[in-house]
Amino acid sequence: MLCKKTMTLTVILLIFSTSTIAQGFLVYKPKQTLFSHDKQVSWEVVVIPDNNPFYGVLGNSLACWYNKENNRTVLLPLLVQKNGLLTEQQKRFLNQYLAKNGTLLVVGEHLNTTYGTTEILGSPAEVAAEVSTKVFKQSSTVLILPYEGNSSYKLSLIAAPLASYLNIPILFYDNNEEQLQQICKKLNSTKAFVVGDIQLNLPNISIVELKDEDAVQNLVLTSIKTVFGEINYITLTNPSDIIPPQIIDSYETTTMEHIENIKVTVLGREINIIGKDTRQQLVYIPEGINWVRIHGEVNVTQKGFIDPIISLYLYDPQKNVVAYSLSPGYDIGKTYVESLTCDAPGNYTLTVKLYNGVKGGYFLQRGLSMVDTDVKITINVSRLKKPHLPFVPKLSMTAPYLTAAHGGILVADQKFELTSDEYVSAAEGLGTGPWYNEKLQNFNNKKVNYTITELKHVLDLIENHGMLTGYLNGSAWLAILGDTNMIPMYYYNPSQKGLLEKGLPSDNPYTLNFNLSVGRVIGYDVQDVSLLMSRTLFYKKICGPPLEENGWHNRFNFVFGEGFGETGGLFHQIPYAAELKKYGFKPHVYGDLRNSRQITSLLQVYTNANYIEYLGHGDWLWFTPSLYGFDYINKAVDVAHAKNWVYNKPSVFLTSACLMARIDGIPSCMNIGVTMLHSGCNCFIGATRATGQEAGLTTLENHLIVDDLSVGEALRGEKRVDKEPPTYYVRVLYGDPAFNPYEPNNGFSSQGRPVIQHASR
Repeated sequence: MLCKKTMTLTVILLIFSTSTIAQGFLVYKPKQTLFSHDKQVSWEVVVIPDNNPFYGVLGNSLACWYNKENNRTVLLPLLVQKNGLLTEQQKRFLNQYLAKNGTLLVVGEHLNTTYGTTEILGSPAEVAAEVSTKVFKQSSTVLILPYEGNSSYKLSLIAAPLASYLNIPILFYDNNEEQLQQICKKLNSTKAFVVGDIQLNLPNISIVELKDEDAVQNLVLTSIKTVFGEINYITLTNPSDIIPPQIIDSYETTTMEHIENIKVTVLGREINIIGKDTRQQLVYIPEGINWVRIHGEVNVTQKGFIDPIISLYLYDPQKNVVAYSLSPGYDIGKTYVESLTCDAPGNYTLTVKLYNGVKGGYFLQRGLSMVDTDVKITINVSRLKKPHLPFVPKLSMTAPYLTAAHGGILVADQKFELTSDEYVSAAEGLGTGPWYNEKLQNFNNKKVNYTITELKHVLDLIENHGMLTGYLNGSAWLAILGDTNMIPMYYYNPSQKGLLEKGLPSDNPYTLNFNLSVGRVIGYDVQDVSLLMSRTLFYKKICGPPLEENGWHNRFNFVFGEGFGETGGLFHQIPYAAELKKYGFKPHVYGDLRNSRQITSLLQVYTNANYIEYLGHGDWLWFTPSLYGFDYINKAVDVAHAKNWVYNKPSVFLTSACLMARIDGIPSCMNIGVTMLHSGCNCFIGATRATGQEAGLTTLENHLIVDDLSVGEALRGEKRVDKEPPTYYVRVLYGDPAFNPYEPNNGFSSQGRPVIQHASR
């Protein structure tokens, strides 16, 4: 049973000073203790800092473990904090998950929180040493991981699940041989798995050396087979995402551009009455590798129905777009662009546009904009040592936890990266990536092919352990834990005409011809992603039982947009809503008269329903269901507003709109689909590029609702039969592929959790 006693720092010190000595080992004396073999803990959530990736390696073993001897499984939420603080979304989760007097285990760095905490502070090596003898009364085996060296983090990542599967402590070798000897003696250890090129003298300890990746993976698979008898989960991640961009030098300039403009739009034609809405300035980019970051901002003194829309477009000397953005994809009155240039010097052109007013009409637009304000432009050009540039850093920290929680194996390799050292020659003379320049797509796709080769190698190892057939015939989940610079999407041809974005980015190749159920686990940052994992794994607890017939659990909300979105509403949503009643859902369809952001926010259409489906027009920064009236740009659902939404419980967001899942070449915090995850959804299914009439959702939804499949399996099943391009290529899943939503006829699922194999088997 989990501890129900709050521990302040004073109480912790008192416990330490008055602890009993049991066989010479220091143990806690909490009021209630959760035991697993010789392991004892008194916390309900584990919190680690993001300032050292090895906390992720260690934190996994404190939040997830299995004991085959007594058939005990323990899984606790693992959250990543930043600078001693939890995000507002993490706090909401804790309020849902924890009892009033719940306790957090905080390791590494102090956490400012109102919850009771047990804190064990210090470096990962120090914390691992201290926690080993406090959590374990004894352990016949220990896992010793490398803490220094080029491959130490990668090897530690893939080895970390061993501590969970074997229920043994993790220790780090940090030139601390004597300390490790003392710990092993305290724990009565007789065996040590030593990973990497570590030379250790441990008297009376049998050392099993695991010097390379295959040795580690084979032991992981042996352990999985022994404990669970089968494997259903693989995680792909890139250990180099913990390395920040290596800045050599940088310069920053700030300018003010005044824009005065009155413009009317009549019958689709824009007419400037006073001034112009556009300013341009030159941005000089020097030779070498340069990370260009530009912010645009207008002063918004009062936020109301009409928000100014500022847009930035950056063009290279040949007038090609290298980056663009609009403020609805960032914040009210603010926007941001960035790009990576490789030996492409020259004068780049920055175009700044401002619109402040209304615009409506689908077939013939009309509108009015009135602008008289300054625009602040901040340009930062940083020269880099290498092209290495993670969009969402440090996601690999959470890979051991995600993997162990599903009883899987972890595949990690820095060579998965798009922006590797070889990128310099491939992108020479270019001011952008493959998302805006097709010349780089072949290089990008070679990276994907390399990753697939490594994935197939792990499948061969699984086959050697006699578990591949079961994996492929089962759920076959594959989680991609990384952004599109760290683990790229594949670009299919041809590019679609009329779009700035090039190619058709896809995660299809990772499915190995749809034998695997793939989902990309992504968020604004590592804090978001750690929370997404916990929301998914503890989905049933935070959702609670379905107490109301028309409550969240049973609500399926459909929204269709104007501009031919009505056809989807008429021929899919209305009849499908009627069909869903047979499965216990209480469906609601929102169409032309109540599909704007303001009305749907008032009615909680998006934030108070289990399932949400949107059919209509979209882009990577917003979707615009309301088109016909006097104004649509202020009625759109965009990042700037949706990032502050609060989902009552973790929803499922499905859409067949264009581009809403595009994350290649942009910060994930500017994507509308990822924003839904940030605000509280558990999964998002959408398209990375434009789609057409073929973008139906019926097959996918039937797999979820009728067949009770996980979201990864449902998408795999849909693509096995619905092969019409471009949707076949560009539809992707963001979220844990093992996530299985609640349905009234199916109830809750195990969320892909493994089951310990009974000893008698």
